[in-house]
Amino acid sequence: MKTLFSFAERLAGPLLRISLGLVLLWIGSLHLQNPHSIVVLLSLSLPFLASSTFVYVLGALEVIAGVLLIAGLWVRYVGLLALVLFAGTLTIFVIAPAVTGFPILNLTGQFLLKDIVLASAAITIAARDAARHEAKRAQRTQLASRSEEQTLSPVNSESKQVNASGTREQTPSRPL
Repeated sequence: MKTLFSFAERLAGPLLRISLGLVLLWIGSLHLQNPHSIVVLLSLSLPFLASSTFVYVLGALEVIAGVLLIAGLWVRYVGLLALVLFAGTLTIFVIAPAVTGFPILNLTGQFLLKDIVLASAAITIAARDAARHEAKRAQRTQLASRSEEQTLSPVNSESKQVNASGTREQTPSRPL
């Protein structure tokens, strides 16, 4: 079981990142292909955003975000962008609950509810990537400080040796 969980742990991050990328790529492509249904939804909830131009920009952002996530580029920043996109969709529950049928969700509400999970995925991939980068930075700093200590520490003519009992004793230096 330990091997199975270890495999799942290694697979979870990349799989979540790539699957979120595919979802964003797919949704964005649909928005670019036919913005009408999103314009209608926006006109019922956020009418000041209800234009094909806005939906095309949104679709382009989703496609770009999807491609970047699949490629593994700028993951923490794209994760934050995706979170903003999903949070924007989820505001419809607050601003226009009649559109979603909240609290007893209609089909539109059920469709939009999935964005809670997608927003959670975006938070997770952003946090994992940020933690990975921070760990690498700490490791580089630690390696740099070790390297600096080695180059700056003077070579001492007297060395400390450990005897058989595990205690340190001074050994005198030899004359040159």
